[in-house]
Amino acid sequence: MNNNGQQQIVTITLNPALDQTVYIPQFQVGEVNRVNEQRIDPGGKGINVAKVVRALGHPVCVTGFLGQDNSKRFFEYFQKQTITNFFVEVAGAARVNIKIVDDQSGRVTEINFPGLNCTGQDLSGLETVIQRLAQEHQWFVIAGSLPQGVPDNSYGRLIALLQQQGARVFLDSSGPALREGIKAVPYAIKPNLEELGQLIGRPLEKESEIRAAIADLLAGGIHEVIVTLGARGAIVAGKEGMLRVTPPAVVANSTVGAGDAMVAGFVVGKTQGLSLADCARLGTAAATASVVQPGTQAGPVKEVKKLLTQVHVSSGAAAF
Repeated sequence: MNNNGQQQIVTITLNPALDQTVYIPQFQVGEVNRVNEQRIDPGGKGINVAKVVRALGHPVCVTGFLGQDNSKRFFEYFQKQTITNFFVEVAGAARVNIKIVDDQSGRVTEINFPGLNCTGQDLSGLETVIQRLAQEHQWFVIAGSLPQGVPDNSYGRLIALLQQQGARVFLDSSGPALREGIKAVPYAIKPNLEELGQLIGRPLEKESEIRAAIADLLAGGIHEVIVTLGARGAIVAGKEGMLRVTPPAVVANSTVGAGDAMVAGFVVGKTQGLSLADCARLGTAAATASVVQPGTQAGPVKEVKKLLTQVHVSSGAAAF
């Protein structure tokens, strides 16, 4: 455990990215568009989670794969943010993902590239690092997509490896990686509504359908499930019940990374022994603080604390 008494959280990102966010008012598909401003942030879901964990004043370390060709930019960022780095370098370069923000309509268009191409040897090397980290850390977040060359069941393997050493794993992925990952029964998962529908095999249109799907996942052994609903908030469930969480209304600058901020705040709450409702409240406040920031930046802790009192948590079904 960390020397300052806080449990250091570990995030695992197998497919990191440099997120290039461009702001184009009245973005038009098939037309010439002119960029008003841009920024580039080190990203990938696990790294985004780590940003917010650190912004909340909590210790965090990161691991996963980084391409040797552009790893320096990530390493400099980790050092600047006091994020402990255990990334494994592999051949190639991390992808550059493009986020097009129309700041008039509020719509965000994401163009995500495939990313690194990793080998079985790379995965074995990462497993060795993760096994070592599991000897000293309890909370792990595995987040994002799988890089090319890595089998769909890889998250399941990592979850099983971590759980053998008593660690608790929060999985945030989608598609086959999520479907295969939950077979290892992680401690918690955070699909959005579309991802939950893909997992169940059909679109979920009513809140009663979402709650039924969540109940099935809990019955399968997962301890806690968060289903994010965009600006409408989230449904959060665990042994303490099923909660409807509604964020305060804000003007969003960029919604990219909001789900990652939700995970970060929630896991920080878990390490502090907070109730399910208070973990949900902290996660929602962190997510709300992040969407008013440009790019994929974390909201400042001062803003998160201010938003905490504006998050509404209820145990009954709300209008959907």
